[in-house]
Amino acid sequence: MDLFGGGELGLLGGGEGLRDDVGVAGISWSASRLPHDMYPASGLALAAAYHDIKTRLASLERENSSIKRKLKHYEVKFPMISEFGEERTLCCSCEPVVKDTSAIQSETTNLQQRINSLTQELQKSKEREERLEDVIQAYEKIHLEKSNVQRDLDKMLLIYQLLIKMLINLTIKKHQNALRQE
Repeated sequence: MDLFGGGELGLLGGGEGLRDDVGVAGISWSASRLPHDMYPASGLALAAAYHDIKTRLASLERENSSIKRKLKHYEVKFPMISEFGEERTLCCSCEPVVKDTSAIQSETTNLQQRINSLTQELQKSKEREERLEDVIQAYEKIHLEKSNVQRDLDKMLLIYQLLIKMLINLTIKKHQNALRQE
């Protein structure tokens, strides 16, 4: 494997070395190379440093994406976090989260208004139900009183009929007695 052949930074030995044609007055660059025993060691050190930096950067990117996922999860779960989150400086990749958060907040507001509306309707329904229960109780009371009056009227009618029969019988007896006495 050629570590130095045109490395990613262009510094790992793949270039032509320093050039003489750099146009800086009073400074001349020598095209002489470093001794071969120093050059590979510094190249290996640069390659190792580059690899370490690249590994650390990849690790930080994974950690950053993990933190972003957790933040999205917590912003959905706990809307108060998003209020604090709006004060921070956002990067380009965070903008969809803010849009999602504002959409969620808008939906939450709409749902809260709907809940309030349904709560008011429920309260009105309960009031109507209570009034209907009062009307039903009044109707039942009137029906009971009507039944009592009807029963009393039936008793009075029966008593009246008995009295009429008794009067008729008395009148008949009186007429019979009067006829006998004649």
